[in-house]
Amino acid sequence: MSWQNLKIAAGLTLLAWTMGQGGIAGTQEADNWLDDELIVTYRSAADGVRAKAARATMGMATLHTLANGQVQVLRLPLMMDALRARERFAADPDVVAVEPNFIRRRHAILPSDPLFFQQWGLRSIGQGNFATDDPALASVPGGDISALAAWDPAADGSFARAGRGEVVVAVIDDAFDVTHPDLATNFIGGADMTRCNGADCAADVAPENAAMAHGTMVAGVLGAAGNNGIGGAGMIWRVKMLPLKVGRVRRDEVILDNGSILRAYEYALEHGAQVINASYGGPNFSQAEFDAITRLNAAGIALVTSAGNFNSNLDESVAAYPANYDIANVIAVAATNRQDNIASFSQFGPLSVDVAAPGLQMVTALPDGQYISGERCGQGGLCGANGTSFAAPLVTGLAALLREQYPAIPINELRARLIEGADRGAAGGDVGQLTQGGRINAARSLDMPPQPAVLLRAVAISDDNGRLDFGEQTTLRLSLQNFWQHAHNLRATLHAPAGVQVLTPTQTLPDLASNARATLRFDIAVDHLAKPYQDLDFWLDLRADGGYAAQRPFRQTLAPLTPGQRAQAVLSEGLHDDFHTWHFTVAEARAGQKLQICARAEQDIDLLLNRGAPAQYDIELGRTSKAQGTYFSNADWRATGDETAERLTFDAQASTTYFLTVVNYTVAQALPYVVDLRWVDPTQGNDTLCPAPSSGGGATDPRALCFLLLLAAFKFKKIIVESMH
Repeated sequence: MSWQNLKIAAGLTLLAWTMGQGGIAGTQEADNWLDDELIVTYRSAADGVRAKAARATMGMATLHTLANGQVQVLRLPLMMDALRARERFAADPDVVAVEPNFIRRRHAILPSDPLFFQQWGLRSIGQGNFATDDPALASVPGGDISALAAWDPAADGSFARAGRGEVVVAVIDDAFDVTHPDLATNFIGGADMTRCNGADCAADVAPENAAMAHGTMVAGVLGAAGNNGIGGAGMIWRVKMLPLKVGRVRRDEVILDNGSILRAYEYALEHGAQVINASYGGPNFSQAEFDAITRLNAAGIALVTSAGNFNSNLDESVAAYPANYDIANVIAVAATNRQDNIASFSQFGPLSVDVAAPGLQMVTALPDGQYISGERCGQGGLCGANGTSFAAPLVTGLAALLREQYPAIPINELRARLIEGADRGAAGGDVGQLTQGGRINAARSLDMPPQPAVLLRAVAISDDNGRLDFGEQTTLRLSLQNFWQHAHNLRATLHAPAGVQVLTPTQTLPDLASNARATLRFDIAVDHLAKPYQDLDFWLDLRADGGYAAQRPFRQTLAPLTPGQRAQAVLSEGLHDDFHTWHFTVAEARAGQKLQICARAEQDIDLLLNRGAPAQYDIELGRTSKAQGTYFSNADWRATGDETAERLTFDAQASTTYFLTVVNYTVAQALPYVVDLRWVDPTQGNDTLCPAPSSGGGATDPRALCFLLLLAAFKFKKIIVESMH
């Protein structure tokens, strides 16, 4: 079942059930929105007021009134679900859009059983990983966020820059222990967005049950009082944290619903918040949320959000919100591990994710005045907090320190300081390649003088399918935007990986003003590389007068398929290699025949096939049952059984490019697989089974037999110990 765009009237607007940007339909409805609530946007506030009587007649209750009455969050009467309710609004010309009340989920890797050491993310001096005595998994000296230098620039113990309590930071989360001894002095006010009567919301934000610990943990990373002799230290020691509770229990699960989150955005705006922490997300694009965050942006309020924990490249998978909203004030944060790399669970993206911060084995507060640390790890105690949820509040705390030091700082400069101040990470690591800036360096962001901040905003390929192909000569179009000071004599040099030749020399832009955009074009040639599937990492080296220098990474996939042939590759050769997206173009359709894709491995793999563009997805890997975790995709065709062989058969259209994503659902390490792409004739009955691994599928790669013998004998080892990465 899909939410479809409904035309209200010819030439007018759309009534959108928005599962993804541009009306992309999603799947798994029951998991992604509340089936008895709606969010309705009217043409004007007056239209919303006039519709009140009609809503009451239909038995609908108004839970929240937003945007001065233009947006309404409604509860539906019994016996009416959200799908049926859309028909009641379809004929109303005063309605701009109707969408479900999407569910947002907390981006936390819940504490597991590895041992934990104290706050290495604030000061990393080689502390051992208490889950193992393997020195390779100890903290890398210097792989922290330079918190001490940020707090105490004079190095005299005065901690003059650790926070003066002047900045209001709204923390939107499930619930909060506002009496916690390490947090109480930094909490102000607060409201429960799930219990509002008009403009009045309940003041009690305490957890309703033990499962509502997330908000307290996030608040501890952000704003635990420092230098007070108890607990740990937050990123900012004195701050006005505004706790906004959006968690409620639904079917024995703690959820964060979008209607309550929207009310929290509005409450934060009305109560003077300067920064918002949003450690949550979900796969569904919400127009109402996009508009609300745009209003926050207009007010100069930064929204720092977690990138997510499903280990996908957000440049490719897209479906993660609010992290992937293209709004200047949205700052997306990945998590790093003790080795100063992107953590094994963290989502990433050199274009989509701004910065990273430590998000593994974090010491922080728990409800009832407790703490989560490594003191009793392995002895029945908790072993630390893991997740991008706990990386984001470090960045939020730094944003608050920037607001305190530079009270008039605009959004673009704040974002520029975070990105330009970041470290590229440990030598040989990936944090600088998988995010726009790298791992945050608090001291450098606070101290750096004004300079340009030229960011890479988009990459496009000038060919017929938008992807790289073997033997191809094409043009890369790189879109830049300068977020800070004027750049004079900007020089740009493209560096390509082995097997790709850059044919265009260094390019120069005489001037790129603050907030100005420009597009650079680089001609490249792709060799006939031996490896059939490759993620190619590029660097754009930027230099300008005055000593400005920056490196902007981006990634392109080289993975062409050919109808009638077989391809073979290996999933999860590294930490961030669980999704492979291939492409193929059908030049001519064959009368009476269909295209069939057969993929085989020794572990459970899934297939997502989409026409015209890669499928968007947000998939929680490794769950015992796919019905239990998040499994979202907008793919045109899917094969998602619990199988080691998957098949898709479809009518292929001529002159069309298709994109096939292969998913390593079990997260098996170094998982070989093969893909056959062949024409089949349904009347001959050859479309119901995949060909045997040693034959069929058209032209056979001469290496396939050896490869499949290796596949059959391969010993797989599944290792998912996030606290060890």
